[in-house]
This record gives sequence, C-alpha cells and structure tokens, in this order.
Amino acid sequence: MGRLAFFILIIATFIAFDWYKNKDTKKSIIASLLFIYLLGVSYSGAILTRPILPLFIVHIIFVIASYIALFAYILKRKFLWYLFLLPLFSILLTFGINFIEGSRFES
Repeated sequence: MGRLAFFILIIATFIAFDWYKNKDTKKSIIASLLFIYLLGVSYSGAILTRPILPLFIVHIIFVIASYIALFAYILKRKFLWYLFLLPLFSILLTFGINFIEGSRFES
C-alpha cells in the first residue's frame, strides 16, 4: 500500500511542477481529472476482471499503458485518447463475457 501512495504522490508532484513551470491551468485540470479517472478504472477493473485471469493480465497491461499516456500528456502535451479507453474496454469485455457465459457464481 505504501507503493501506491508513493505513486500517487509522484503523479501529483509531476502535475504540480508542470503547473508551476507553465502556469497552464487547463492542462493541469485535465491531467488531474485523467488521473482520478485512471485511479477509478484501475481499481474497479482489478476487482471486476480478477475472476478471468488472462483478462486480468490484459487489464493490468492496459492500465500501465494508460499511465504512460498520462505521463506523455503531462511532459509532452501529447494526448493519446485511445490509450485512456483501453482499461474501460477490458471492463466492458468482462461484462460481455459474463453476459454470454454467465458468472459461474450462480447457485
């Protein structure tokens, strides 16, 4: 849990330093909202995709790619919107598989 808090502080520090350097409020707000979105999607996706192990591994890879895209947005102002949608795609794929196949937890 300490690593997660450290990671959150690193990203918040990157956003704050970028704001102090460039004084670009719009970019800082968008980066903060993307960071909050990624925290929510990564946590909820980890819970939802865990029963299907290959999909869970794919979800983790998608979340890492999204965090790299967040760093690319903060450092280079290059917005890679499709990388931010990948974790959401893995969650929707989990819902689709459960709809077709069932959740396997029914009595």
